[in-house]
Amino acid sequence: MASFPERLSFLLNGSCVAFALSLAKDTGILQALIDAKEGLTSEQIAREKNLKERYVREILASLGTAEFLHIATNEAGTLSYFLEDDEKKALSSALTAFISFPKVFGHIYDQVRACVPADGPFGVRYSERVHDVIDEFTKYLVDGFTDSILKHTDGLQRRLETGIDVIEFGSGRGRLLSKFATMFPNSTFTVSEILPELLDTIRARWSHIPNIKYELVDLCSLPDVVTKQYDWLFCCDVIHDLPNPFKAVEGIQKLVKAPDGVFTFIDMATSGSPVVDRGSIEVAAYYAAGTFLCIPESFQRPDSLALGPCWGQQKAVEIATLAGFKVKDVKLESGHQAIYICTL
Repeated sequence: MASFPERLSFLLNGSCVAFALSLAKDTGILQALIDAKEGLTSEQIAREKNLKERYVREILASLGTAEFLHIATNEAGTLSYFLEDDEKKALSSALTAFISFPKVFGHIYDQVRACVPADGPFGVRYSERVHDVIDEFTKYLVDGFTDSILKHTDGLQRRLETGIDVIEFGSGRGRLLSKFATMFPNSTFTVSEILPELLDTIRARWSHIPNIKYELVDLCSLPDVVTKQYDWLFCCDVIHDLPNPFKAVEGIQKLVKAPDGVFTFIDMATSGSPVVDRGSIEVAAYYAAGTFLCIPESFQRPDSLALGPCWGQQKAVEIATLAGFKVKDVKLESGHQAIYICTL
């Protein structure tokens, strides 16, 4: 094992380079390299993207030195930078969305810092910038989520083709639900969010799809007496962000239409223990994301559970079971997510 100073240096230096990479993405430098058929100089990228060459040169030098980019030198000593084809392909994934996390953390750093003292505010609600990054993640994950849900939820595809009532909780920007609504025009889909402005954004984006409805829903304040039930209910990466996940899932259980309605949710599936996951830099990053995003979002009042993204696969099953569901959980290919299929 590396020494403590070496481990500390690795974390700090990597964090600095991550900010340079985030800036390269947001200024178009990274996209220029992805699109290029051959290596590009800082001057070429600056001209193409209308940027100041000196900044481009420094960013490229950081990413090249870190071995994120390849570097070539011509006879005149001019440096050009490039990515291999397989590296470009890897950047057509959720990893690209993850590149934006440093800027999001930086944007809310002071707000989160203010929450940590005992007499500080409890949390910080997701901003538009956070929703933008989450939506970018979903863009890369939506096909895989769709396939996993249909594969692991028995009979769902056949029922969707026939026509059923569906609701998604915490729809974000509505990307996943809109895909299902397009695939299955005989079914009726309801987008739901807690804030009117979020619902307005979704409506403006997907109003051209005729079988989508829109509804304000507070998952932690669902009515005891329900007037509408659904054949299929689902959400993705929502439950661990709620102030009271058990109360929410218990309320969802009442909305499931008997006898064969189903609630499916995709969520994180780590061990739930930093001891078990020790040595995984990926899970460590999830804990960091929990610090800056999930805990502040869910810690809305003193009694919030604020579970965080690393709440653990066992805890997710436990909450759904206590809420009255029979639960089948299946790890997804990502390794740190699972689909939880909940039936009556």
